[in-house]
Amino acid sequence: MIEVWKKTELEKLMRAYEFRYSKAWGQNFLVDKNVLEKVVLAAELSQDDSVVEIGPGAGALTVLLAQAAGHVTAVEIDKRLIPLLNEVTEGLPNVTIVNDDFLKYSRDNSAHDFDAARTDNSLRFVGARLKDCDGKVCESIGDSQGKSARVSRPLAAQDAPQKSRGYKLAGNLPYYITTPIIAGLFETGADGARPRPPELAVFMVQKEVAERLMSPPGKKTYGAISVLVQYYAGIEMLSAVSREVFTPRPNVDSAIIRLRPRDLSGDDTETASRMFRLVRAGFDMRRKTLRNSLAGAGFPAADMAAALEKTGIDPIRRAETLSPRDFYALASYLP
Repeated sequence: MIEVWKKTELEKLMRAYEFRYSKAWGQNFLVDKNVLEKVVLAAELSQDDSVVEIGPGAGALTVLLAQAAGHVTAVEIDKRLIPLLNEVTEGLPNVTIVNDDFLKYSRDNSAHDFDAARTDNSLRFVGARLKDCDGKVCESIGDSQGKSARVSRPLAAQDAPQKSRGYKLAGNLPYYITTPIIAGLFETGADGARPRPPELAVFMVQKEVAERLMSPPGKKTYGAISVLVQYYAGIEMLSAVSREVFTPRPNVDSAIIRLRPRDLSGDDTETASRMFRLVRAGFDMRRKTLRNSLAGAGFPAADMAAALEKTGIDPIRRAETLSPRDFYALASYLP
């Protein structure tokens, strides 16, 4: 077995394949087995589980996942890494490598909840690195970029669709799809389809991303993605991760986070949909008062004024001061 979590082994492998790291795809690979094992432990895996790993990179986490789970499907967008991954996972019959953009892969498989890449076991997604990007695109909910797809080797017979039992998530992701990946776990698509959220998700993310996702109302870091995640899931930070354990060395530190979806069986899905119209409008003009910023949500001014009065929310407050449940309550009084 290639101990690809060792920097010397990784560098030797990279030289053999003449591989150059891509800044555009945020390729900073973990070279610390202890940190990788923390990610695996946080995913609470057993041999009864199937795992989908997002962005396996050189396969360090993939190998450890394969030792803990029944089956691993590793989805990697960079076709240059596929031969390398095949070598690293050689001799591991419970690993399937897929060359695809996970955003496209997840959409293509959503009709059967990723069952094409699982056995009749609990499906978990596991991942090592999630970065954030600056600007309005990153802060908006539901951005995505599609890439061409190729499966490097056929899905095995044991991966045939079976009755769904739920799944867990972890992944190795570049910065530019941080928001689309997390939002895509929960948000209703343009076609009205609602994804089945994971039972549990474990990511390694930039520390700034963790702070944004966990930010309470009223903070500068609190935004639309904060509301989305906190409405649908409880989130906890499990461990800080130094930038020194990556190669190439990034400019920021990271953190391991875990998300557990909330029980929202008592909530109305149409109300939640209206709620995120309000969220988008509120944070598009976050420095304006609710009276002015929510005007962009498309609801009649009289209805909005009545809803604010019924919830007792002062119209001169700003969107950044409202909790997810505040937004939901406001939406519940709108037609």
